[in-house]
Amino acid sequence: MRVKRVITHIHKSTYERVWLPSLNGLLQPHAFCEYCGSVKNISSDRAKGIGHYINVLAEIKRYMERRSWKLSQAQNRLIIKELEGMEDFADIYIMRGSAQKNIFIGAVKKYTGLSRSLIESFL
Repeated sequence: MRVKRVITHIHKSTYERVWLPSLNGLLQPHAFCEYCGSVKNISSDRAKGIGHYINVLAEIKRYMERRSWKLSQAQNRLIIKELEGMEDFADIYIMRGSAQKNIFIGAVKKYTGLSRSLIESFL
């Protein structure tokens, strides 16, 4: 059985930050975790919690049922298990939103066969 990793990050003080390039190429001070050394994502591409993606999956299921398609409980559970199995998927401290979307789209495509554009329309 896999043990879940508890995600708790301890910020360094506001004066102790790492200067790193941001998405626009300028240098900005980034907070980092005192415990693991992970640098906090301060871009506008913010990650969302896993609950957001479970809600999106429920919307996809309702959409499919209206179209007389079926998203079984097994498919639903496999998708959620794959998302939970990704080590840093739920870690909004270091994960980018675009990376989360790509992981989610890949998992849904893998188990349902839906097109990428259809899945993106729910995000």
